[in-house]
Amino acid sequence: MAQYRIDTNAWLSANRTIFEGFVLSDKDGNIINSFGAASNIPIANGDVEGYSTVHKFGLVDGTATNPCTIWTDKTLYTWQTEANTVSANSFAGQTQTITVQGLDVNYAEVEEDIVLTGATETAETTQTFLRVHRAFVKTGTTNTANININHHSSDDLISQIGDSYGQTLQAFYTVPAAKTAYLSRLRASSAKPQSAIVGLFVRPFGGAFRAQSIISLYSSGEPTVFDTPLRITEKSDIEIRVATPTNNTLSADFDMILVDNP
Repeated sequence: MAQYRIDTNAWLSANRTIFEGFVLSDKDGNIINSFGAASNIPIANGDVEGYSTVHKFGLVDGTATNPCTIWTDKTLYTWQTEANTVSANSFAGQTQTITVQGLDVNYAEVEEDIVLTGATETAETTQTFLRVHRAFVKTGTTNTANININHHSSDDLISQIGDSYGQTLQAFYTVPAAKTAYLSRLRASSAKPQSAIVGLFVRPFGGAFRAQSIISLYSSGEPTVFDTPLRITEKSDIEIRVATPTNNTLSADFDMILVDNP
């Protein structure tokens, strides 16, 4: 409970000091720890109805194009315009199960497991994906080579589990339908002593990408905290891009709270 003292003559009575205090509680009256990041623990735990958290992070290990999306394929990301099934293949011939998570044609959240068949591309998923937010190794050992996830219609690479990471490293995301995202923090780092301009780009549904925040780096890491979170509407695409000389290594991550629309 926060508490402070009011020491003015107007509030003193019989030489006694008046204190004011407040507490933060959930809808059932349970007191919530309201100090710093701890106040979001109930949301992360799924205890606050209509709220959820998103943490996205990506890596580009040796930039190849300029500008470049921060993800393991080292290119500017190609956003899909239609939903379709996806398939996957492992360059190390692994046969474990991976999980793919994303959005369907209606921008609703979906996920499906895929059993890898080595270097041979797997059969298509039963569900269709317009977006792939994340994929990770579910069973067996961590992958020892890249696992590619491909859009069946365009055959574009839409997600990749990088060698030895066990899950995708992609700093992009699309806000699901019927939700609003509140982005509170963006962080980026550059490994080499050379200029790098990192941009947070957002494309509202039916609109165009435009920069929402810019970080300038030179062999350093830099966080940006939004005291008033950026409000990002449903079905908007979010992407972290970098402009830097080739063969630089950069990482980026961002945190959001998703709130169900009324």
